[in-house]
Amino acid sequence: MQVVNPQIVSGKKVLLRYDIDVALNPLEDFKLKAGLATLRLCLENAEQVILMGHVGRPDGKVVPELSVEPIRQWFSDQGFNLNILENLRFDPREEACDPEYAKELAQMGDFYVNEAFSAYHRAVSTTILPTLLPHAAGLHFAKEVQKLIEVRNPPAGGPKKPFIAIMGGAKVLDKLPVIKVLAKKADAVLVGGKLIHEIREQNIQLPANVLVGKLSEDGFDIAPETTEAWKRLIRQSRMIVWNGPVGKFEDSKNEQTKNLARAILDCGAEIIIGGGDSVAALSQYGLFEEAEQKAFISVGGGAMLNLLADGTLPTIEALK
Repeated sequence: MQVVNPQIVSGKKVLLRYDIDVALNPLEDFKLKAGLATLRLCLENAEQVILMGHVGRPDGKVVPELSVEPIRQWFSDQGFNLNILENLRFDPREEACDPEYAKELAQMGDFYVNEAFSAYHRAVSTTILPTLLPHAAGLHFAKEVQKLIEVRNPPAGGPKKPFIAIMGGAKVLDKLPVIKVLAKKADAVLVGGKLIHEIREQNIQLPANVLVGKLSEDGFDIAPETTEAWKRLIRQSRMIVWNGPVGKFEDSKNEQTKNLARAILDCGAEIIIGGGDSVAALSQYGLFEEAEQKAFISVGGGAMLNLLADGTLPTIEALK
């Protein structure tokens, strides 16, 4: 997978697939900031840059509330005067992988760069365009892939030990393959959030080193004794992968996700954090800036989980 550099985009008309799928009101700019190094590289070296991406799920219809205008304004406020295409998902051909739509987009440029790691599903702008144009991965996209592949397929000597994985949130069927992969690599996989309910309701059998938390009395958080037991493991760890809150963090009375986040950031381990809800929780607790300094924060929760489970993504394969 080629990574973008000044030489390969020099003098080119670059189609830059950017991660603009963010909350708009208020605008959440974490993903927008993650791609800025690639954007600057392209603007400084290419003849022209056309930025494109999708926002939300408009189902192939024009939905004014999902327009790119707030994102265009954000870039303008940062000092960028950009050519940004309107939300690609306003056109039903984007998600339908229509080859004619791909050709229309390809005619706008002569080089393609993907800096939208979280947009991992098959679509014209993510998996078809690279077959029509010379292409490269964006700087942050490439870093995401490298970090997560090293977790799944550790380099010689294996991952840093002790290695702890923490899985929260919901949708156990989506996360079960990841839990099983991580259980083979990690010393322990700690499971919280709605996953606890789902595992028990479905009587799912898990490897011995997968530790399913105890719930609080109301069932919306993990119990404090679970947090204390997990904090002892966290303090001893040298690598942590965390995806998903372990309780309903939006309710201020549920403090265990905050307590675990504090323990993770204080432990001195190498830390990888993923998932939009994890980012939202850190932001709510006023810990996001500290997390940015101490951890690698993935822009893609689903993409992170799928890459850990499968070892690749359709968008990665398209760039090979």
